[in-house]
Amino acid sequence: MVAVRMRKPAAERRREIAEAALRIVGRRGVTALTTANLAQEVGLTTGALFRHFASLDDVLREAVRQSLERMESTFPEPSLPPLDRISRLARNRVGILSSDPGLAWLVRSEQALHALPRDAVDSLLEFVSRSRRFLLEAIEEGARKGSIRRDIEPEALLVAVAGTIHALVGMPGIHRLARGSRRIEPERVLEGLMRMLAPSGRGMTRKLKLVPKERKK
Repeated sequence: MVAVRMRKPAAERRREIAEAALRIVGRRGVTALTTANLAQEVGLTTGALFRHFASLDDVLREAVRQSLERMESTFPEPSLPPLDRISRLARNRVGILSSDPGLAWLVRSEQALHALPRDAVDSLLEFVSRSRRFLLEAIEEGARKGSIRRDIEPEALLVAVAGTIHALVGMPGIHRLARGSRRIEPERVLEGLMRMLAPSGRGMTRKLKLVPKERKK
């Protein structure tokens, strides 16, 4: 008896195609995202592929839309205490981005800004801007309430938070600093970040001392 192959609903097939496009980009780079490779990835002919999308740009637009929907879940409740909001967003972002190279490329890569359609880039930039506002507002609120240090400007602390997230997602080598050294888990790095954000009396147990420059002889 010949098995009958059921046709998937159009919305499901569009989702699969968009996800496949990100898998290709995440594994092999954006130059590998061709019509032939994408069709092969989802098991369709190129003709069938373009019954769902008019072009590769349309595929990328859908990939961005779906990805931003997923990323919405990384925003914690705004009613949480400031330090908890920062901690949860950082952990959520590291968790979702480190497990999906395609999504990480989309959100973090400068290359994505050149490869994506302009309207998709605008959506991504708006999301990044909103994320920065979310973090900065939490830092400023925590500084006012005394749960976050006030001896460093909020904008500088924002750079530290965003930089730590990006490093943990995009630099696998950070988990092992040198051959034979002890493995550094992302959770430990994020715990250290939270201690750094806390006022000196609660987080860091001592202040760093500046080492004077060596005088030339």
